[in-house]
This record gives sequence, C-alpha cells and structure tokens, in this order.
Amino acid sequence: MFEAQVLHLLRRYLGEYVNDLSLETLRISVWQGDVVLKDLKLKAEALNSLNLPVAVKAGFVGTITLKVPWKSLGNEPVIVLIDRVFVLAHPTPDGRKLKEEDREKLFVAKIQQIEEAEAATLEAISGSKLENPPPGNSWLGSLIATIIGNLKITISNVHIRYEDCFSNPGHPFSFGVTLAKLAAVTMDEQGNETFDTSGALDKLRKSLQLERLAMYHDSDNLPWKIDKKWEDLSPKEWIEVFEDGINEPAADNEVVSMWAMNRNYLVSPINGVLKYHRLGNQERKNPDIPFEKASLVLSDVALTITEAQYHDWIKLLEVFSRYMAYVEISHLRPVVPVSKESYVLWWRYAAMAALHQRKMCYRFSWDQIRHMCQLRRRYIHLYASMLQQSSRVVNIEIREVEKALDSKVILLWRLLAHAKLESVKSKEAAEQRRLHKKSWFTLGWRTQSEDASDGDAFDGSQLTEERLSKEEWRAINKLLSYQPNEDLMSHSGKDMQNMIRFFVTVSISRAAARIININQTEIVCGRFEQLHVSTKFKHRNTHCDVTLRFYGVSAPEGSLAQSVCSEQKVNALTANFVHSPVGENVDWRLSATISPCHVTVISLILEGKGDSKVYINVEMDIFTCTTHLDLGLVSLTIDSVY
Repeated sequence: MFEAQVLHLLRRYLGEYVNDLSLETLRISVWQGDVVLKDLKLKAEALNSLNLPVAVKAGFVGTITLKVPWKSLGNEPVIVLIDRVFVLAHPTPDGRKLKEEDREKLFVAKIQQIEEAEAATLEAISGSKLENPPPGNSWLGSLIATIIGNLKITISNVHIRYEDCFSNPGHPFSFGVTLAKLAAVTMDEQGNETFDTSGALDKLRKSLQLERLAMYHDSDNLPWKIDKKWEDLSPKEWIEVFEDGINEPAADNEVVSMWAMNRNYLVSPINGVLKYHRLGNQERKNPDIPFEKASLVLSDVALTITEAQYHDWIKLLEVFSRYMAYVEISHLRPVVPVSKESYVLWWRYAAMAALHQRKMCYRFSWDQIRHMCQLRRRYIHLYASMLQQSSRVVNIEIREVEKALDSKVILLWRLLAHAKLESVKSKEAAEQRRLHKKSWFTLGWRTQSEDASDGDAFDGSQLTEERLSKEEWRAINKLLSYQPNEDLMSHSGKDMQNMIRFFVTVSISRAAARIININQTEIVCGRFEQLHVSTKFKHRNTHCDVTLRFYGVSAPEGSLAQSVCSEQKVNALTANFVHSPVGENVDWRLSATISPCHVTVISLILEGKGDSKVYINVEMDIFTCTTHLDLGLVSLTIDSVY
C-alpha cells in the first residue's frame, strides 16, 4: 500500500520536472526501499508554475535519493537527499511574437495549472463531505503522521542562474542564487536530532539548518558560452561550471574558476538556523505558553547594491509587470495580425483589455450573452461526457473552447460539470432504491445480504484489534499518540483572549547594507549588531518587541551624515509595538527608547578660493518617544535630556 503511494507521488511530481524518467526502474527501486536517481535533465517547462516569462534553458539534477526503511517503518526516518541542482534560465520570447509551438507550450502549462486547481478543489470537497477525522485520530493516520513528522530532508549544492539580454537593452546582466546546504530534521528538547513517535505531526519539533545562502548579480555581463549545447554537457562538466562558488573555498585552494570569477554579491553568503515547535493538543493547557513557536537565528547579513544593479532590477520588474498584465488578457487577443482588414478586432481588443484591467463589467450585447450561455452549456456537456469515459480522451472541441477562455472561467465550468455529473448519479441511485423498494423479494434479499455484510465488516474490524492483547494495543496507541474517542481540549473565552497562538523570534548578530554609485564609490553604509525581534500573536492583538545593541550610518563621500552610537551601551534601541491593546481605546501603541548617541553633520561652505567645514555636534542623553493612534488622531510625547 505505502509502496504504491510512494511510486505514485514520485511519478507525479518528478515526471513534471525531469526528462527520461524510467518508470520500471523507479518501481523496482521503490519496492527495494532505496531509490537513487542520477544525472537527471530538467524540462524546459519546469519553471512554468511561477507564471513568469522565464524558461529553463538547461537544467541538471545530480542525485535524488529516497531511503524508505520498509521493515522498520514508523521507527526509523524516511530520508530524502537531493544533491547538485543546477538550473540555467533565460527570458521567454515576447508573447505577442510567439511561434505556434511556443503558444502550444504555454497552453499546455495553462491546462496543467487548471487541472491541479481542479484536483485540489475536488479533493477538498470530497474530504468535507466524508467528514474524515484528522490524521491523529486513527491508527493508520497516526502511523502516517509519524512517518511524515520524522521525514529527514537534505538539499545541497544548489545553483540557479538567470541570464537576460533583453530586459535592459544594451546592458546584459545575470544573477543567481546559490545554496550550500538546507537540512530539515526532527529534534528533541535539547536540540539533538531524534526520532519522535509520540504524535509526530500533532506535536512537532523541527530544525532547519541553512548554510551559505547567497545571491549574486553581475551587470553588463554576457551570458556564459560553451563549445557545445547545454543539453549535451556531461555530469562532470555541469559540476565544473556550476559548483564553484557554492561552498566556502578551502584554505589551500584559492584558485577561482572563470565561471565564478568577479562575482558581485547582492546578498553575501548567509548561515542560519530555523527552529519550529508546535505543542500537541493534549499539551495546550497553559494559555501563557505559545501553541506554536518559531525562532530564526542568522549570523552575518551583508547587502550591497550598485547603481547598475538597481537599473537592471527596475527593468526586469517592468518586464514582469507587462507580462502579468498581458497574461490576464491573452484570451481576448486576436489571433490575426494587425492590418486594415482586422482593425475592428484590434480596437475591440483594446477596449475589452482596458475594461478588464479596470475590473469593470463588460457591456455584452444580447447576441454575445446568448453565445456565452450556449458555449457554457456545450462545454459542460462535453466535459461531463468525457468524465464518464474510462479512457478520458480529451475532445478536440473542448480544447478549442479552452483556448479562448480565461483560466478561472474554465475552472468554474469544469466544477459545474462535476456537479452536474454528481447530480445525475444521485438521481440514478435514488431511482434504483425506489425500484428495489417496489419488490418485497428484492427488498428482503437485500436486507439480509446487507445485514450479513455489515456483520462481517464489523467482525473483521474487531478481529484486527482482538489479535492483540489489551496491553499490547494500549502500548501501540501510546506509541502513536492515538487516543480513541478523545476530544480536543476546549478553552474558555477568557483564555482565548490571552492565549499566545504563535510566537516568533528573529535574531541577527551583525548586518550591514551598502549603496554604491556608478563610479564604484560608496554613497551610504548602514550597519547594526545584535538585533532581536520577538512577536506574540494572540487571538485579537499582536505584541512586538525590538532591541538593538548597536547601529550606525555613515557616508564616507559627500555631506550626508555620520552617526555613531556608543558600542558600550547595552541597548541602542528598544521599541515596543502593540496592535489592538486590550483595555485601551486605541488602535495601536508604539513606544521607543534610544540610548545616548553622537551625531555629526558636515556642511561644506565655499568662500572664494578657500573652503571651510562646519561641524555641528549633537549629543542626546535620553530620547523616548511614545505614540498612540486613536481614530485618526495622533498624540506624540517626546522626553529628551541634552
């Protein structure tokens, strides 16, 4: 049973992203419990789910390993290892100048997204109708929860690169994201890796380790060129081109390859740890203890942006914005080129596009309304007929209709077809029951058989439990945190008001940000140390506390400002923000305290041939600010001592 589910998931998700996936080899590997897939090539449509004008030029996955301990399932973790994910992306052609095959690829991606949304909606509807109990309230569900809750995932050596020669004409650029390692494991209260068998999904404790996450951006940089096609690269060549620069170079190896040379980092490599803890339903007794808690700790964060990089990103965002606007109205666009004969269609397209972007109702004529109604009835009939077929062969007429419709309209009509089919089945079942009731012989035979089958099912379900003693069954239930006929704890209204639903903490030891102009001159630099942010999300309000040990802003060139805070102070900044404070007639409350600081403003005065500098020093001993907001009125209180 589990083997079939694993095989189905691998075929479903891997098949969408990689080429040449051998199903027979995959089936044998799954049954053996050790799936190892090597040297996989990514499909060009692997990034279509982003809904952006980006396509995969070439992609490579070194190793995907899935280790399933079938003999000790529920006692040992399922391990997923993904190593060496290299992706080279580039912008897709302008949608208004696409070839027929490119349009077909976009249409296939559109249908795929609709089918995923359709399947998710139907699954949610069926789950609500069946009123299935949560996974923690059944023995099998508890076993599945234990497996999923102890899933161990490691992703290493990731490099995703994007090359663009079109967004900023005359200034080609490339940027990429690199990741050395991302590992998720289950941990105990001491922070050590463990295997939790007591309700692994109900009571969850996870640790996510991040190593060397970085982002680089090279302006005025031509795309990489090689002697062969990217699709023909060997695994060794992929590693040679993409892997350098992901991990920290060894002390005895300072040679950088030509592929990673002169790399300009927007975000320098970051290391961090994310920990997540969720209490079990039986532990949620004290409202002062957070039900869910997450903490993120980052070591050093360094951001640098140049003027050229800023221009590249602005141009790229403009392209994305135009593409998103075009996608929304692509179903309205005429398929004929602009000409004197088709100017009416293009003017109509312009008007309809403007109305669509303004979210206004279309003023359809009665002929158009009648046509859309007939089209809807026809599509629902065709799609319902297709659902009744065992082969599910898609009608050509269905595809022609879908090419002219918006995705949301197609999804709605498909759901109406499912509802129509369900209604027909319900009527047929009711008619069958009515016919059975007319014959006493059929009724008597049916009643006896149903009673017998129900009795057999009941005896079978009891037999499964009676094979074990009560002590053994109780031990298994305790192991899997399965509590039959046990309701969740309910909290009173007062406890609901005060309970902490979610508690988030973010800590950054050191961070710096720089802005550099076109001449590679630093315009401004800001940095801080020991930032700690903690936020409590309660039922109706939010509390946020911020502490900062040291901060500073400097402008080496120019006359902006130089501001330095004393490093010996415990807290350079302390702030508290409360949204919807309890018992107060205000929307939010903000209070902040700034420790003594030293500010120097440099002003350059030119007098004739000579020049002089004027220094203005301001030393603030205590600076306290409290702000309240009440129905649009702001009261500001400042207490300062110089």
